Amino acid sequence: MMPVGNLTRMVVANTLRSRRHFALSAFGIVIGIATFVVFLASTEQVGNVLEKIFPVEEVTVIPPHVTGLAMDTKRLDDETVKQIGERSEVARVLPRMSLAFPAFGVGDFNGSPIELDISGAADGIDSAYVVDDPTLEPEQKKFFTELFKDWEADRTAPRARCVPPPNDGPSPCAQPDRFYCDRADRTCHHRVPVVISPTMLQLYNTEYASSHNSPMIGEDFAAFIVKLGGLERLRFTLKLGVNMFAPNDQTKMRDVEGVVIGISGKAKAIGMTVPLGYIARWNAEFKGADAGKRYSSIVVTLDNRERLGQFSKWLEETLDLRVEDSIGEKFAVAIFIIRLVLVAISLVIIVISAINIAHNFFMQVTERRRELGLLRAVGATQTDVKLVVLGEAALIGFIGGALGVGVGVGLATLIDWLVSHYLSNFPYKPTTWFHFRWWIVVGGLVCAALFAVLGGYLPARRASKMEPAQALTQN
Repeated sequence: MMPVGNLTRMVVANTLRSRRHFALSAFGIVIGIATFVVFLASTEQVGNVLEKIFPVEEVTVIPPHVTGLAMDTKRLDDETVKQIGERSEVARVLPRMSLAFPAFGVGDFNGSPIELDISGAADGIDSAYVVDDPTLEPEQKKFFTELFKDWEADRTAPRARCVPPPNDGPSPCAQPDRFYCDRADRTCHHRVPVVISPTMLQLYNTEYASSHNSPMIGEDFAAFIVKLGGLERLRFTLKLGVNMFAPNDQTKMRDVEGVVIGISGKAKAIGMTVPLGYIARWNAEFKGADAGKRYSSIVVTLDNRERLGQFSKWLEETLDLRVEDSIGEKFAVAIFIIRLVLVAISLVIIVISAINIAHNFFMQVTERRRELGLLRAVGATQTDVKLVVLGEAALIGFIGGALGVGVGVGLATLIDWLVSHYLSNFPYKPTTWFHFRWWIVVGGLVCAALFAVLGGYLPARRASKMEPAQALTQN
């Protein structure tokens, strides 16, 4: 059998000596692999964006609905939470509670007044749920751990007395960036920590900031707070019990101050989220004790997503509850199907390229019959001849694959440039539309080489079967 070094040099020399043969064989591979990696990278990035918009690691339990309205006969309370938490497939269960009465927020940001109706657009969740967000950087996690908590839960320590400032002036409390002077009891209270979702951030950046000449908020919210001048610049007043559209129509009202401390995918998609204790106390104060014990939904983390069907069936049959339809999961299925279709298109192109390689190599075998016959005459075995042809095919495939990956990355870069310059900003617009994971690049190279070898197999087999005397004497 021919030494590996000699075989390698012969394969490289034969592949590179005919540029026309190389171009004809590699062209389809380049196009196929370019589409292959671009399609995969684009669906991968779309999947990443969807995970930010619709987190799919948990399921949300809600009461049954009739004509779009929750049935009052089924309540979510601590007993329901306990029953769900006792299930073997449940890793964690946390209740959410929505604000059950009118309220709105009013404040001033960068010189522009802001008014936001939060009736039904605010909820509470256990602090650990937000702090444990796996997408948080270490510094963000530390910041949330320090600030996102129920500061009103411990009422044993006396509060400092204060005099409310006139006309929403600076806080007279010892730490004005965190504490405000409550007008009702004239003592210093910690501002209610508020987190908003990436959706709200995107809406602010795309809809509000540009029209009000306000600064854009980037990914690093902590850095933005520092640049802006501290947390006090992000404070606002929550007018509890007041209907934004009928401010004079209320029987009870109270003002508290809140402060936006960060962005979290665990926050309410449209609205704001605070520690659960605040919402429970406010609901009890304005709607009665029962309202402070009734949850709007329950967030359940399963130990295995494969057990979702079993859990859903138990919910419906035992508690007459259901799992909320997950838009994120539906999008994920749609993206998976789209990915399969696009990959199938790419593979069809590559298969056509393999057929083209087979055609070109059949022609090459016919044109090089004397050369191959001479190779056999000087002692090369059938296996040697087959390896030479297959090696040429593999090399063409690998080089074509590498060129295809390069073309794909270049095309992706061009598309990103065009989008960034000519497509207006919108919520969740990514900085790039492609995510070239290592397995996409490696997969492209492997597919290119594999299909090229498949295309070259029959010509290689034919070449290895040629008899030396016949090959040398044919015209």
